[in-house]
Parts: sequence; structure tokens; C-alpha cells
Amino acid sequence: MSAPALRVSGLGKQYAVNELRHTGTLGARLWSIVRPPPENPALPRSIWALQDVSFEVAPGEVFGVIGRNGSGKSTLLKILARITVPSAGQAELAGRVGALLEVGTGFHPDLSGRENILLSGAILGMTPAEIRAKESAIIEFSGVGRFIDTPVKHYSSGMFMRLAFAVSAHLLCEIMLVDEVLAVGDTGFQEKCKAKIAEVAQAGGTVIFTSHDMAAVERLCRRVLVLSEGRVAYLGEAKAGIAEYWKRVLA
Repeated sequence: MSAPALRVSGLGKQYAVNELRHTGTLGARLWSIVRPPPENPALPRSIWALQDVSFEVAPGEVFGVIGRNGSGKSTLLKILARITVPSAGQAELAGRVGALLEVGTGFHPDLSGRENILLSGAILGMTPAEIRAKESAIIEFSGVGRFIDTPVKHYSSGMFMRLAFAVSAHLLCEIMLVDEVLAVGDTGFQEKCKAKIAEVAQAGGTVIFTSHDMAAVERLCRRVLVLSEGRVAYLGEAKAGIAEYWKRVLA
């Protein structure tokens, strides 16, 4: 049996509650610094966005992470992408990670599309020759060829997303993290992306797929993790996991 591409053990993420967010005007905030308000024992001092999350994903698997808004999905992906660090537990990833978590992640707005392809490849540790070998396929897949030498800050959100997905899908990543950002594209491009995700898995890559599109989850994923209030509510076969998701959404 091959080693897992990704192993998460007892993962947790805790955030401090910032009481200054609720003080209103700038003057009130400054005054609260000089003379802090009395502590309210009814207010939590911290919250756990994730708590005691454990699972493994095999090479070549498309693994779904689903749950209601605020269930901890994005926090989990940000930990896996090394954007934030866990407060407890650990996440072990075997290989290079390509993260598509929100429009613009990893792109520099003042660089052109072509320059961002080079930058993304370099960050992943690819050589210039490896990046150039993939460049034409990335541009063709994205459909932004006319604007590839334009700074990406001038792109629409759809153009930005299409190029970002094309870069993540074609550069040499062993693990892809794909969030709900695919919803930005039109129906045709969404289908193109889903087909590419399946192709990446067939070639031995691993994909963590987060979406509220349960038809896409059922089509692409054999197993899913259902999160609820930062905890594991279900881990297993996709069809049963989707039923658990709908039970919680409609409750």
C-alpha cells in the first residue's frame, strides 16, 4: 500500500476574539486602548475554527471537503497551503502544493499573465525550461491569450480565475487545493476545469476539492470529509457524505 499524499492528524486552529472590532468609531477604539472596557465573562476570548480534524488522502484521489458556510473548510485549506499555521496537530503533505483558494492567490497584480506564470512556476521550484514547456498549454487552456502580456490587475475576475486555475492545473504540483473559486467561471469553463481535475488525478496527482456544488462533488470524489462547526461530522463514501451535508444544510 502506497504512503498517503496527505495526512492530517488532530488539526486545530484557534483565533483570538478581537473586542476592538465592536467598539464603533475610531475615537471609541482609541479610548478603549487608553482605558480598556471591563471584561465581559459572557464573551469568548477565543474561538476554534477547526478542532481535532484527522484524515488521509491517497495519491491519485480527488477528495471532497464539504460543509455549510463557516464550517472550517477555508481554514483547513489555508493550513494545507501553508498560508496559516495550525494551533494544534499537524498536516503532512508529500510533494509540491498548488493552491487555488481565491481569485488572485499567488499572483502579483502588477505583473503580466505571462510573468505570473513564470513566477508561479519558480515558487514551485520548477526550472525556466520546465515552465516554458508548459506555458503554451496554460495560455491555451485559460483562454486569455490576447491579454497574456497585460498586467493581471486589469483582468476581470473571470479572466483572473481562468489563468489561476490553468497555472495550478498544468504546473508540476503533486497536490492541488481547489476552493469554491471555480464558481466564478461560466458553465463551459467549469466543465473544462472538472475534466482537468479528473485528468490530474488519473495521472497520479492528488486533489482536495471544496464546493457547494454537490453534483460536482459526487461526480469527482469517491470520498468526502463533512465539516460542521470546525469538527469532523462525517468521513467516508461520497454519496453518504453528501446526504449528511444536505441534512445539516436543511436542518
